[in-house]
Amino acid sequence: MTTFRKTVEGTTLTIAPEGSVNAINASEFHDVVNESLAEVTTVVFDFASMEFISSAGLRVLLATQKALGKPGAVHVRNALPDVMEVLTVTKLAQFITIE
Repeated sequence: MTTFRKTVEGTTLTIAPEGSVNAINASEFHDVVNESLAEVTTVVFDFASMEFISSAGLRVLLATQKALGKPGAVHVRNALPDVMEVLTVTKLAQFITIE
């Protein structure tokens, strides 16, 4: 079971999924992110406890970047090696900041 911890500090939303983001729970992931988008200018995805992300999860990252509408608004931090490989292979760094 995947959980999504969410915190808002000022204009920054941080989402920390624990487990995997896949086709089964990507809509829940999307909903958790979208609940606070109107209040923030930056979204940080802390992937320290996320073991896997599917293409459905990647779509949520890209949709978040599109919704915020400014370069550098979406950040991925602490990605584990398997998740980092997916981010690298898909060249997601062209659209979001990977730290």
